[in-house]
Amino acid sequence: MDHFVSGGYAGIGWSVNLSTVKDTKDIRTRYEEENPDATAHQVGAVISQLESFLQIEAGDYVIAPETDTRWLRYGRVKGPCFFASTDDGCPYRNRRPVEWETQPIERHRFSESLQNTLGALKTVFAVAQRDEFLKAARQRPGAPDRSARPATQETVAAPRSTAQGKPSTTRRHAAGEATKHYRTPHDDTGKAEEEEGVESEREDPDAAHIDSPFDPSSIRVRTIPVLVEQLVSRIRHDEIDLAPDFQRLRGIWKPVDKSRLIESLLLRIPIPVFYVAADERDEWRVVDGVQRISTMFDYVEGQFPLQRLQYLGHFADKRYEELPRPMQRRINETQLTVNVIEPGTPEEVMFNIFHRINTGGLDLNGQEIRHALNPGPIRDYLIDLAGSREFQSATNGRINPKRMADRECVLRFLAFRLEPWEQYSAASLDAHLGAAMRRINKATPKRRAALAADFRRAMHTASEIFGKYAFRKRYDVDDGRLRPINKALLESWSVQFARCSPEENERLIELRDEVQTRSIALLNDDSEFEKAISLSTGTAQRIRKRFASVQQLVKDVLS
Repeated sequence: MDHFVSGGYAGIGWSVNLSTVKDTKDIRTRYEEENPDATAHQVGAVISQLESFLQIEAGDYVIAPETDTRWLRYGRVKGPCFFASTDDGCPYRNRRPVEWETQPIERHRFSESLQNTLGALKTVFAVAQRDEFLKAARQRPGAPDRSARPATQETVAAPRSTAQGKPSTTRRHAAGEATKHYRTPHDDTGKAEEEEGVESEREDPDAAHIDSPFDPSSIRVRTIPVLVEQLVSRIRHDEIDLAPDFQRLRGIWKPVDKSRLIESLLLRIPIPVFYVAADERDEWRVVDGVQRISTMFDYVEGQFPLQRLQYLGHFADKRYEELPRPMQRRINETQLTVNVIEPGTPEEVMFNIFHRINTGGLDLNGQEIRHALNPGPIRDYLIDLAGSREFQSATNGRINPKRMADRECVLRFLAFRLEPWEQYSAASLDAHLGAAMRRINKATPKRRAALAADFRRAMHTASEIFGKYAFRKRYDVDDGRLRPINKALLESWSVQFARCSPEENERLIELRDEVQTRSIALLNDDSEFEKAISLSTGTAQRIRKRFASVQQLVKDVLS
């Protein structure tokens, strides 16, 4: 802090001049050249860390702890990133000019929540409790009024324990003053946003909560013993749905992880229980255990050899057919425990079970759960619309389909197109989206075609009006930053465009400058609207707020 305050900057370390990098790919290339032995996880973390520092904007606050951590120093960023020598004794060469306030703030002025957030500072991330910080800064004796830029992102820098030549920062996202959450030190929200291309939403507390009453006697879960060879037989006869387009689920385990599971079978180490949902024909959808079941099936089918075993090294490089017959039999006759959720169990209960018992190492998200629970035409229907030229144009092709974020965006439009937002009465947004998938599965081809046409028309209109900024938060007309896609903005704008007549949409395209100006003003001037697109977005109050605001904006432009 002595270097930062005396020099009027905040900085992080890396031997490369950040102001010369072109994009994420360039950062990755340069870092991998310097660190050829770095793991994929390390590379990903570094990329998000460096981008965090690059994304700080002039006018943002930065906060950093004094040596005596009871005190926090804060200041205002004054300009872009620059590369400096280490002649002043500070090893952090990538810097941003900062006008530091002369007096620090006592940490105890903040709530326990914010103190915990700041107490964990070792890196660079955005702080969500913006209003609380501004209030404390204004109340400090002699402090100036710092209420400007009400909707910008506040970024906190505290580069402690940073090794020279390597960055030590991590991304934590906020959505201006409306976002009141903060992340734990190991949270990967920023990395997830970068990979998926959509802005993270704070999970609605009611997302997996069952509000509607149901008959407890209809909830039937039975536990049965199943041999590995029985599972393999079911898969061969297409009697187990492993949701094959969950590419990440069948490909996320590394060869060594798969080999260790098979080694456990050979060592007769008990395997955790599996959960499946059965239909009327007793065919199963895997609720928990996709990766383990897939691994066992793939090994028996000869898809991979064993690698880096801990105890049975003499079986290294052996495929199933190369194992001694007693070992093959040991695998086949391993008895597994399967909990079968029988037909008639309410879907909201199964959704809750998904959230509670997923043990595969990487939790399923809401759309992946809905996908697993709703086989049928809806699966290909969402894939087709997400791959449409209109959707790809409106989103700049930036949404990664791997975790189905693109399909959820499409589904959110369809759900509120099928049932008007004014009539929203679902127990949760997840329940609303699940119901929409079931309705579309039962819809006629003609009805599905009409919905698809509405969707494509809405995407075209959004692209023509907002260009590359469609469905993204934008706080200034000169703001060139391309933020992640915001799903709540996507559903509210696209549904409104679908409601407009073709003539009205053409008129809005002609008045695109006014639409953009008004949308920017809405984000800056209406804190409740920003909350509605950033926090607990599935509540009825937030849904009505964002849809009504966009509807009124369009009405004002057209009047």
